[in-house]
Amino acid sequence: MTTGGDAPSPSTVETGTKPWAARPGVWGLAASLVGVQALVASGALSAQVLVLLPANGPVAKGNHGLLRGYALAMDEARACDARTPSTELGWLPVDQDPRPLFEGRTTPKLLVAPAAVSMLPYGLLAQDRRINVLFPLQRGDSLQRLPGQLGADWLWPVSPARSLEADRLARGLLEQEKAKVMIIHDGSVEQKALADRFTETLAGGGGWVVGPTNAPLAVPKTDKEAIEQLSEDVDWYKPQSLAVMAAPGGALAKAVLSAQWPANLTLVWPFPVKEPLATAQLGVEPLSQGAGWSRFAKAFQARFGFEPGLVEAAGYDTGQLAVLSAQVGGDDGRWQLSWLDPKAPQLELCAALKALGSGSPLAVKGAGSRLDLSPGLSPTGEIRLTPLAPAVQQAEG
Repeated sequence: MTTGGDAPSPSTVETGTKPWAARPGVWGLAASLVGVQALVASGALSAQVLVLLPANGPVAKGNHGLLRGYALAMDEARACDARTPSTELGWLPVDQDPRPLFEGRTTPKLLVAPAAVSMLPYGLLAQDRRINVLFPLQRGDSLQRLPGQLGADWLWPVSPARSLEADRLARGLLEQEKAKVMIIHDGSVEQKALADRFTETLAGGGGWVVGPTNAPLAVPKTDKEAIEQLSEDVDWYKPQSLAVMAAPGGALAKAVLSAQWPANLTLVWPFPVKEPLATAQLGVEPLSQGAGWSRFAKAFQARFGFEPGLVEAAGYDTGQLAVLSAQVGGDDGRWQLSWLDPKAPQLELCAALKALGSGSPLAVKGAGSRLDLSPGLSPTGEIRLTPLAPAVQQAEG
């Protein structure tokens, strides 16, 4: 099966893991927070909400954070005297088709998908079972294909796409009048997609790309010869900025960081920058924020004793949507998301719960995004740039 651009390869997923397997030793904390029972391989679904978590691989590291955010939304709803939906957990490798797991089982009212999955089988499942599916942490290039795929009307990304980070970086360079840019990427599908989106936004704002092809350039090799050629290209084309679409700590990022660059060049990164160099830098925070961020962050810190991040915010927003959906059932008994109106004034969760009674569409304040949701489309959010002056200027300052 093709897993999509932002799913890990099958080699990163542990084999032999049973879907739906209970793991009390690993997930005792998470289960106690959310008040759920883990599914067993032969058990029937009895809860209204099924939260599928990635069973293995890098994306599974965020499971605890997602559940903590979800739990906080449930606590807040109970404090508002609202009924909260019953929830069960399941674990599934991200490259596995979920449809066989529902054969002979009752369909939940709402399904929460694992992070970084192939969205096509979930669209087919949603269309066949007529069930809305939330994607708390789907942020990669698969979202670009989502609007046209089967079942898209039942699929709801909860977090902003990573393409918004590329947009924000491009606008930042336009604002700083450093929009003559050479763009390189590490050759991966995700980083190429970011580079292409960055190019499109830059051109739309009056900037332009320079280089051997006047387009983003793949630099899959980072040996001495490749970096020397890149340096010569920079000297020849004289960009104001060099945008490096690569993972932090990856081979390309390390090679660029260790090279010498013109003093008037700005290095641009798709992640936050904290360590000063001899040249100016511009990065971007991956954490997007919505109108409900401040209130959420304060409550999360008080509850768990540390600051939340993107994963925790996604869990909280998923919990808000689950609670509100639980109050609205369609004529056929299916949960609806038609109450969402991205243009309506945003309300905090308690106020939104009360407003549901009026029957009017509404919007809720998101922590990790504006929660301006539409089926098949990602929400937007506020994304902060992280500019960093050259080390010499910082020392003089």
